[in-house]
Amino acid sequence: MEHFESGDDNEISESIERQNLRELGLIDDALEPYYAGLVASDGHIEPDTNRSVVASGNPEFVNNIIEPVVEEQELRHSTFWDDGAGVYKISINNEELWETLTDKYNIPSGEKAHAIEPPEELTDEEELWYIRGWFDGEGWVEEMTKQYGDTEYDYPRVGLKIMSEDMRDWIAEHLRDEDIHVSTYDREDGSHGLWINGYLECRKFDEEIGFRYPEQDRRLKELLADREQRSKARGTG
Repeated sequence: MEHFESGDDNEISESIERQNLRELGLIDDALEPYYAGLVASDGHIEPDTNRSVVASGNPEFVNNIIEPVVEEQELRHSTFWDDGAGVYKISINNEELWETLTDKYNIPSGEKAHAIEPPEELTDEEELWYIRGWFDGEGWVEEMTKQYGDTEYDYPRVGLKIMSEDMRDWIAEHLRDEDIHVSTYDREDGSHGLWINGYLECRKFDEEIGFRYPEQDRRLKELLADREQRSKARGTG
């Protein structure tokens, strides 16, 4: 991907991107909190400038989600490949956005991993989109296997790991408010995480939170579909 400034895309491409955002619900008041969640989870705010950065190693996510979200907010930006970090970076130099991220969303500038605290005055919808940004930045999907006697049992699991315990607890509480069962854990490395285990809970997660990150979204839907097909097969047997 080459370095470029917003406004270089052609009108047809923008129309397709905007349609994709609408289908995902990423319109109007969802754009700002979702972008803030990406910065909080997988980005940073520079302390000595008005610059905020989001990073991703997935060009599909950058092209189809992050850049259109930025462009819909009419934020002038640059996108470039950081060879040292091995990721694409979306950089925005905007004083108003910098203040919104630090004041409204409580995202510290500079080193933020342990220091970040939950925001305090968001609407319910803003909180959900902020959390969705967190999962797209730091969440993942995996298939787990357990052994019960001679029988193996596999199930999908969604995970999220954060260095801030307060932030982890805030997200877990909001997921429970959405009737999603969440278990939490703390590790010796100082990280704090949460798990969403099993088909039913992961299906709720997919319906209420979900992933816009392409690889994780496809993986979760594949695991859910596989479980549904196997359940139907057992039912017709």
